[in-house]
Amino acid sequence: MLQFADRLNLLFRAFLKPPNAAGKREEWSNGDIARVASELGGGPGLTRQYLRMLRTGERDKPSLDTAYAIARAFEHLSRTESAPGQASAVIAYLATDPSRASSAEVAQAEQIHDQLTRAVDMRDNPLIGLVARLGNLQDPESLDSVRSLVEQLEEQEQASRRSPFRRRRSAK
Repeated sequence: MLQFADRLNLLFRAFLKPPNAAGKREEWSNGDIARVASELGGGPGLTRQYLRMLRTGERDKPSLDTAYAIARAFEHLSRTESAPGQASAVIAYLATDPSRASSAEVAQAEQIHDQLTRAVDMRDNPLIGLVARLGNLQDPESLDSVRSLVEQLEEQEQASRRSPFRRRRSAK
């Protein structure tokens, strides 16, 4: 099972701010998470400095209340809060202490970790995201269309590589 710092840093990579004016999404800061956790009534002792220590592994066993407060802040900022009375996967993921958790709880946290990692990979690498989406196609006609489109794109790229105009431009 991953250490708390690894799980916390994955949440920072997975739950990004909304796009800025340039369309770029950035990570929330430690201060953002500490402020929101405090506003939500949890983690009054949660500061940006303490979050930095948790993220670097300088501190590695936060209280259950602190883990809940951090998870709730990410959920709130990403607008993915669970309904009252429903379990939160983010809280379960962050609050699981591998030294005290059952094997089922550890397995659940590892499954959530894998899902978050895949989501980050798909977001950050368009090719991985495209391949993952292609895996959902089952209709033979759809698969033939994709195959045909890929062949057409390969031919276009090969033709552009052979183009004398392209060679002259790249020689400059």
